[in-house]
Amino acid sequence: MSDIIWPAGYVPGFTDNYCSNEVIVTGLTTADVWPFLNEPERWPTYYANSADVRFYDGKGPALEPGLRFYFSTFGFPVEAQVVEHTPGGRPARPRGLAWLGR
Repeated sequence: MSDIIWPAGYVPGFTDNYCSNEVIVTGLTTADVWPFLNEPERWPTYYANSADVRFYDGKGPALEPGLRFYFSTFGFPVEAQVVEHTPGGRPARPRGLAWLGR
């Protein structure tokens, strides 16, 4: 978890809720995986608890900084907004993607 840049007030152990989904696969690069993370409409193809993806303001299908979108997980509605989006990466952090969901 040292690579994750947590926004103030959202550090695991100091929030009401926290969720992390991790899979380690050999032979893949972040460039290989990025389209599957960056395009929410792909999420249900590999994560069965994701559904009903919608975008606002005529945006999508790829995520971008500040983009608002909707999806459901485990049947719960999630209104989300992208808060970190670094497809090209930066030193010590190859690529980053995070959204705030309510």
